Amino acid sequence: MTIEYGVPLREFAKGKSQVEVAELLGVTQGAISQMMLSARDVRVVSGSDGKPEGFEIRRIGSRRKSLAA
Repeated sequence: MTIEYGVPLREFAKGKSQVEVAELLGVTQGAISQMMLSARDVRVVSGSDGKPEGFEIRRIGSRRKSLAA
């Protein structure tokens, strides 16, 4: 089942620098770079105040557990 929610980050970022996208979403440029390089499903929606907000869409239980040392 596929649910469309918001705009994919790559589409939202078209024509904008990573710094601009980071400022709009309230994160660092480095965070945007990591999101763009990863296979994460990050979406951007318009918040209640009209400002863009980012969300990650993922299946429950899909996060890898770290190995105990």
